[in-house]
Amino acid sequence: MIKKVFLGVGHGGTDPGAVANGLREKDVNLGIALAAKEHLERAGVEVRLSRYRDEDDSQAEEIRECNAYGPDLAVDVHNNAGGGDGFEAYCSLAGGVSRKLAESIEKQVLAAGQNSRGVKTRPYPGRPGLDYYGFVRETKAPAVLCEFAFLDTADQDAVDSPADQEKMGKALALGILDTLGIPWQSPEKWAVRIQHFTRREDAAETSGWIRALGLYNEIHTDSGNGKYVVDVFSFEDKARADALAAMLNHQRYSVVRQA
Repeated sequence: MIKKVFLGVGHGGTDPGAVANGLREKDVNLGIALAAKEHLERAGVEVRLSRYRDEDDSQAEEIRECNAYGPDLAVDVHNNAGGGDGFEAYCSLAGGVSRKLAESIEKQVLAAGQNSRGVKTRPYPGRPGLDYYGFVRETKAPAVLCEFAFLDTADQDAVDSPADQEKMGKALALGILDTLGIPWQSPEKWAVRIQHFTRREDAAETSGWIRALGLYNEIHTDSGNGKYVVDVFSFEDKARADALAAMLNHQRYSVVRQA
């Protein structure tokens, strides 16, 4: 039986969420959720997002959509502000699958290089036994709320680029798959290799403007000729790598399979 997952994408439209360092939480949340969706679907999981673009998306509507969808698991994707540092996940006071889900996501986020403030619960003030967060409290499926990073501190580095959002989205997906007991296999990856820079300064200049496009890349030395190479990572579709190579319009490039 196909498993179903609902991803709430925090804020949106006229509600930007946290705003700091040129980042809007609503945009970062969407980048992480879309990346997670891609990895989950590759593993055969059916996924629905509360929104797929920038639009008004109230919490009440998010919860209504989630319950109507009837998923096996639900995660509300957020980022933080307030001068802190690190990931944190809020699970149900009742524990169970909700806590297992939060702990599984935390484990994968740590493996991706982000530190953690822990898996937590938050009771409603004056209402013992009642969860504070509506998404955790009112969603019928086991649910958690995740805050991946603080946008108003240096912690923003964990989520401030498309490559970083992809990394956190993958960690989220892996945590969900662990909870569902579904194995994940690494997809085929491709890189665009720009070759034969005699001076490292020239390679660094090319690397810089490619990075400004939001594309992760590294400079290394070609052991065969001692010249510098810029590798632009990572593409799971060779056609996308070919398209980037054509866009770069560099005289010496190749599309190579990553190890």
